[in-house]
This record gives sequence, C-alpha cells and structure tokens, in this order.
Amino acid sequence: MSLPRLLSSARAAAAAVLILLPSMAAWPQPPQAASPPTVAAALPQAPQSAPAPASPVRQSGFQDYSKPHASFPRVIAPYEARHVDAPNFTNTARIDQLMQNGKLMLSIDDAVALALENNLDIAIARYNLNIADSDILRAKSGGSLLGVNTGVVQNTPGGGVGGLGGTVGSGAGGTTVAAGGAGTGTNGLVISTLGIGSPITSFDPVITSALQIDHNNTESISVFSPVPIVAQNTTTANFTYLQGFQSGTNLQVGFNNTRITTNNPTSLLTPNLGSNFQFRLTQHLLQGLGFAPNTRFIRIAKNNREISDVAFRLQLITTVDQIENLYWDLVFAFENVRVQQEAVDYAQRAMDDAQRQAKAGTVPPIQVVSAQSTLSTAQQNLTLAQNNLALQ
Repeated sequence: MSLPRLLSSARAAAAAVLILLPSMAAWPQPPQAASPPTVAAALPQAPQSAPAPASPVRQSGFQDYSKPHASFPRVIAPYEARHVDAPNFTNTARIDQLMQNGKLMLSIDDAVALALENNLDIAIARYNLNIADSDILRAKSGGSLLGVNTGVVQNTPGGGVGGLGGTVGSGAGGTTVAAGGAGTGTNGLVISTLGIGSPITSFDPVITSALQIDHNNTESISVFSPVPIVAQNTTTANFTYLQGFQSGTNLQVGFNNTRITTNNPTSLLTPNLGSNFQFRLTQHLLQGLGFAPNTRFIRIAKNNREISDVAFRLQLITTVDQIENLYWDLVFAFENVRVQQEAVDYAQRAMDDAQRQAKAGTVPPIQVVSAQSTLSTAQQNLTLAQNNLALQ
C-alpha cells in the first residue's frame, strides 16, 4: 500500500472514532449504589452528597508519661522537663473534601467523623490521659498526687439556644465540667481517700551540695593584739545524698568539709581543716513499715489512670450523642419548614375557596374570617420554623 493511501485510511479511522465517542457517552450506564441521605438532601433541589474519601485522623507523637526517659547516656535525662505539643486548631482535610459548590454536604457518618477529628472537648480529654500518666510518674518518685480531672465536657456551643433535642447538647450553650473534675475537693479527685498517712521519702535520689566562702575582718580591741585587724577566711563544702525505698527504708549519706584560715598569730592552727562523713540507714518499724503504706500513692495513681480512660470513652460517647442530636435536629428543622410551607399553601387555597363561596352565597362571610385566621396561624408557624432553621 502506498504512503498517501495509508495516510488517507488513518484519517478515515480517526474521523470514525470521533463520531462514535458522543454516541458511546449516551449509552445506558450500570446503576450506581445510592449514597446515604444527608442533611443537605432534605432541602428542595439540593444535590446529593458524594461519598468523601476518608481523611486520616490527626495524631501527635505518642509519649508514655508514666515512664521516665532512659538515663543512658544522659544521666539527667529522667529529670528534665518534657515538651508537650501545642494543640492543633486547624480543621482536618475531610471538611474540605465535603464542600461542594460552597455547601457542606454532611451525612450522619461524616458529622460524627468530623467531630471525632476536630472537637476541642475531645482534645481536652486527651490531655487528661497524659496528666494521669504524669501523676503515676510523680507517685513512683515518692511525690504526692495532684489529682486528675475526670469531668465530662458537654453542652458544646452550637447545641445551645433553640435546641430541639434532650438535655445533652441543648440549653444555653457553653462548655461545663461535670462533677468529679479537678474543681471538686482539695487538689482534685483522689486527695480525700489518702488520709494523713505516714510521710514518704523521695524514691528518687536527692543530691544536694553547698560551697560557701566567707571573709570576715574584725578590728582588734585588745592592746595586746599583734595585728590591728583580724582577718578570717572560712570555706565550706558539703555534700548530701538522700533516698527512700518502698519498704520504708531511708538512706542518707553526708560528707562535710570546713577550712579556716586567719592572720592572727595567736591561732595554733592555720589553716584549720575539719571533715566528717556520715552514713545513716533507718527503717520504719511501726508507722510506714512495708510496701503497702509507702506505695499507696502509686496504686491510687494507677486507679486514677483507669478512671481517666473510662472518662475519655464517656467523653467520646457524650460528644457523639451531642453531634447526632444536633444533626437530626437540623434535619427536623428542614422538614418542619417544608411541612409548614405546605400548611400555608393549603390554608391559602382554603381561604380562596371560602372567598369564592362567600361571593356565591353558599357559605356565610364568617367562614372567610375563619380561613384568614387559619392562614395567619400557618404563616406564623412558618416564620417560627424558618427562624429555628436559621438557629440550627
């Protein structure tokens, strides 16, 4: 086949493909799975929500605050302050994926997912878990407990004025902390169960040292003093190690040193050196004997951690409950506007029929007044429904 004839055949094939493409687009397509109903679908002529791809939940780097950092190779690492990431106030990508033509297309599953990812009440509850972990670490070091906030934050702003649901999520709005939080009692939830008890020495080693240099000049008042000004230099260097154990045993080691020099020729020794070393090991025999009284804070802190975990789950349940109430309240508001609009249309037709019948003399004029009253009541109900929809 010659080259011109080959090019002509290729052009004919390309033209045939271009002609067939529009007709192929008009061929019947297989039925698609119906998407779940959405809030926006309740509006007349509202487009259906397309299923949005799942967006990952924001998660910060997990740290177990109940365990200290390793002391190798940095010895002071367990005693250094830890950095806590600032809260993230930006919305997740899911909310952008659900925006279509300037409208937020929400199904009930999307609303719950957005709440779990972006709700600040849940973010607060997450911090309570870390606080409970840090209280365990504090108890393991021999310190007293600070308490854990186990209150459930509810009445989220937006579920407030005009709410149609139950007590949770409706009302005046604003966040409130329920009973059991840090505001109940002294220093939180657990202090009332501790009692006075036996004092607990720090389980972490406490190392103290002091270096002090003093210089003192004293004018001599004695005529027999060989020097008019008596100068004295005192240097003190002390070191102490203290540690308690869970059995009620306390260990204390001290090493004290003093060096004194003077220009007084009557002093027998200059410099005068004094050192003493002390090793003391004590054991409680009655109050504070054994592991039970000395580890009571640790057991209480672990119980508080379990309580905080249960409180976090309750916070999730409460938040989801609020979101579902708000969602279905909004669906009800949409449907209520449609019903009230139909009631107005029906009352308008009834009044028009009454006016025509009154002109024909088939009904008394009072029937027209009654129809006008019914229409005014329906219009008032429609206005209230529209106002409630705007509030929702």
